[in-house]
Amino acid sequence: MGDLPYFKGGQAVSDTPRMDLALRKAQEDCTESYLLTEGLKLERELNAANERIKRLVQAGDCLLSHRNSTDYHEKVREWDKAKKDKP
Repeated sequence: MGDLPYFKGGQAVSDTPRMDLALRKAQEDCTESYLLTEGLKLERELNAANERIKRLVQAGDCLLSHRNSTDYHEKVREWDKAKKDKP
């Protein structure tokens, strides 16, 4: 699945542990449905994370553009809210 594993504490650690596990389970069950399900779940999580990053960048840019204005503290609160909001 992923590239060669790296070693941590004397044990090999994969850079794709969830998909490696899904592949093993799919092979054990002789079905690809588990692999597909896990892949879809990972893609949804990635999309949500990318959206959150986009919101944080927009809020940070807005904050920087208001650093010398009277509403700076309001923009800081909006940025702080964007950091805490999760999809």
